[in-house]
Amino acid sequence: MRVLLLTLLLHLTIGIAFGQDNSKPDFQYKPVNLDEAVLQLDKILHDTTKQKILAMTEDQFIASSHMDLGMSIRNNWGLWKGGQLSKYFNSIGIYHPDDMSGIILTSYYRQLHGQDREIEKQVKSYQDYWESTNEHFYKLKTDTAFQRQVKETQDSLETVRLTNKKLEWSAGKKVSGYVDQRCDFLKDFLLRTKVEGKIIEWIDDKLVIQITKYYDEKKKRRIISCYNIVNDRLIVPDHELFILEK
Repeated sequence: MRVLLLTLLLHLTIGIAFGQDNSKPDFQYKPVNLDEAVLQLDKILHDTTKQKILAMTEDQFIASSHMDLGMSIRNNWGLWKGGQLSKYFNSIGIYHPDDMSGIILTSYYRQLHGQDREIEKQVKSYQDYWESTNEHFYKLKTDTAFQRQVKETQDSLETVRLTNKKLEWSAGKKVSGYVDQRCDFLKDFLLRTKVEGKIIEWIDDKLVIQITKYYDEKKKRRIISCYNIVNDRLIVPDHELFILEK
C-alpha cells in the first residue's frame, strides 16, 4: 500500500484539481466516522471531479490524490490533532493519518464505482505493513544473524551496481564532478570545486581520471596538492559526486 505513495510524482499530471471546478471544497463539517467521511466527500466533490475519478484506476486515484485531496482531509478533519474522526480510526486499529486518509479515499473510490469497501481488508493491509516494518527494525536491532543477512544482501546489491557502473563508465569516456577543494580541517565544510576529465581506469572501487579541465583555475594548485595529482591524473575520492557526460 505504501508503494503507491512512491508513485505520486508520476501521477500528479492526472491530478484532481479542485480549481478546475471553479469552487473551493468546503471541509468545514468534520465527520466522526468513515460513513460520514465518505458521505461528506461525495457532497464536497464536483460532478466533473467525480467523472475524472470514475475514469481512473484505484491505484491512480490514491496516488494522485494523496497530496491534494488527502492532505485536505488530514488537515481539515483533525487527523493529525486527535479529532473525533481520528479517534474512530484508532478504535478500529488505524493510527497514522496517512493510513486514515488512504482508507477514506479508497472507500470513496469503491463506493463511487459501486464496489464493496472491504474495510476489514483495508485495515489489515495497513496493520500488516506496520507489523512487518516493526518486526524488520526489531530484528535489525537484536538479531545478529538477520543483521548479517541484510548486510550481505546490501553488499551484494552494491557489488552488482558497481560492476554495472564500471561497464558503463569505461576507459576514454568523459566525466565531470566535484572534489573537496581542501584536505585539511576545512574538508568537512563541503568546500567543493568542479573538474572534468576522461576515465583512465578503475582500481577496485576507485575511479581514476585524466583531468582535462579545472572549472576554477584558482583552486587548481590546491587540488593538486591535496590529492597528490601528477600529470593531472586523479584518483577520484568519491565517484558518486561525478556524472557521465554525453
